[in-house]
Amino acid sequence: MLDPEEFADRYVALWNEVDPDRRRQGVLELYAPDATYVFYRRDPVIGHEAIIAQLAYTHEIYDPMGYVFRSAHNAVGHHNLIRLNWMMVLASTGETEMRGEDLLVLDDDGRILSDYQFHDKLPESFVYNDGYETHGVATRPARPERVIPWPQQQLQRSPGTPAG
Repeated sequence: MLDPEEFADRYVALWNEVDPDRRRQGVLELYAPDATYVFYRRDPVIGHEAIIAQLAYTHEIYDPMGYVFRSAHNAVGHHNLIRLNWMMVLASTGETEMRGEDLLVLDDDGRILSDYQFHDKLPESFVYNDGYETHGVATRPARPERVIPWPQQQLQRSPGTPAG
């Protein structure tokens, strides 16, 4: 029997993996070859190579902004399903920027066949411009833009100094 919490830890670790070769290996281990990843603002991503590209895309956007993903440590299993919650946090402070849930459908070997992602809390400190329109087609480069200063900047400002 698969331990849902252990699986969730491996899953979240994969989304945090910065080394492209280890990311690739993680996808090969966790996902079935014809797996589908369904992000709420895109058409489904199908297969190892497309999922690897999605992970790279995620890193290109969020790594420079200082974000990492954390498990909510509440994964539950039900037959061939695992439901887990995650948070995207600012690595330097642990402040939660985004949170969501994934529903994973597993094959008989315990690998992901389908990965459905839902967002429960969208970012407040940056405009969530992921480059995709609601129909799932990229129309511009993904460039999230900060609308609230970094927490470190807030701490370094003198009282009465405007945020910038």
